[in-house]
Formats: sequence, C-alpha cells, structure tokens
Amino acid sequence: MIRNFLSGIFLFLVQLTAGFSYAQEPLSQATEHPEVQLRVVTEDSFPIQYLENGKVLGPSTELVKSVLDEAEIPYSIEVLPWARAYNVALTQPNTLIYSLARTPQREESFQWIGSVLRLNYYLVGMESLQLTSPVTLASLKKYKIGVIRGSATEQYLISQGFNNLYLVSKPSQSINMLKLGRIDLFPSNYSSFQLSCLHLKVDCQAIKPFYHLEQLSTSLYFALSKQTENEVVDKITKAYQTVMQRSAE
Repeated sequence: MIRNFLSGIFLFLVQLTAGFSYAQEPLSQATEHPEVQLRVVTEDSFPIQYLENGKVLGPSTELVKSVLDEAEIPYSIEVLPWARAYNVALTQPNTLIYSLARTPQREESFQWIGSVLRLNYYLVGMESLQLTSPVTLASLKKYKIGVIRGSATEQYLISQGFNNLYLVSKPSQSINMLKLGRIDLFPSNYSSFQLSCLHLKVDCQAIKPFYHLEQLSTSLYFALSKQTENEVVDKITKAYQTVMQRSAE
C-alpha cells in the first residue's frame, strides 16, 4: 500500500548499487488510449526516486506508477539531469514530471496532480565550518553554495539575492565539492540525507545542518506539462484520487 512506501526505503539499503545518469524504462502495458504515450521524466535522487540495475525505483516512483496504471495510460519513465527533465516538462506535451517542489514561481507553469511526500530543506556543510552568530539567511550570502541547476532551491536563493552559487547537475556533485572545499554549503532534505550518503557509499558523518530553509520546506508533487491534453489530465487526476483513497482504507 502507498502508506508503506516510505518505510520500504530502509529495506532497499541492503541492495544498494551505484546509479546511472540516464535510463528509460519500457512502455507500460496499458492500452486503453493507444494514441496517447505519456512521457514521464525525473532525476536520480535517492531515496525519493533512483536507478538500480536499470530500473527506476523509490517511493515516489511507486506512487506515480500506481496512478498511471490506474489511469490505464501507456507511459515510459526517463531519468535525466534535473535541468533537462524540467525543460522537457516545460515545453513538451503529454509529459509528467516528478518529484517537483510546488513554488509560487512554478504555479502557472504546470498542471499539478498531487503530492508525493514532504521535504524539509537545510543548508548543510562540514561541521568544521565556523559561522558568525546569529546565523541568518542574509549572513550566508558570502559563502559558496552548491545548488542543482534549475532546482527550486536555486530559484529561491537567487530571489533572496544570492549570487555566489555553484551549479551542479546532481546531488552527489555537491557532496564531492563540499568535501573538497570548493563550496561551503549546499541545500539538502536532511531527513533523507544520510540515506543518500549510504547509497553513494560516501562518509557524510562530518556534514551537519546549519540553517533551516523554512520557505522551501514543502511537499513534492508530480505534475503534467501545460500542453498535456485535457482528457489525459482528467484521467490522471481521478486516478490519483482513487489511489490515495484506496491507500487510506
């Protein structure tokens, strides 16, 4: 059941392997509307969604698959760098993207279907980093901060006047840059951060949270491109409601 997806994350740790930078799963077998082929795009971001042995796994992936199977719409899932996935969803019809932070800047750019899970973002850094008290968002502008290109965190920090940002394509690059001293901080969902480090086989014990990005602590969603056919949007919306109601029973 959907409510058991998050607890299942911890069971995956016994079979961790390195991910790929790109992959595509074959089309689902649903054929009620063969004229519609839904393109699903996401990023490799353990443990929310990730690649293992060529398959896209994770709790958000399982939810998306359950909804699309319920809707009986054929689909394929691609794992791409986030900036590319985001651009595809912005510009291409019949495209679904997950997991996407729902921010005011993005509200009118997508057709939002439903939430996947809740995130609490923090700026994290090496525990040896000495910050001047009190630590405020403004006081952190002088530090080098790594962010995913095209992410909600990048958009938010730019809107707050940050210009000392170092763009990366995936979270593992931020961890490596931090450990090499090339950046001072980077935003992370700290509740799953240690799981991500285990997946990447990286020692992150010396990395700790320094500042809670409360404005970015929000639910992640999956959404459809604005150009997606209305019939497809309606079917997926109804399927999401059905799946969520079933999981609550």
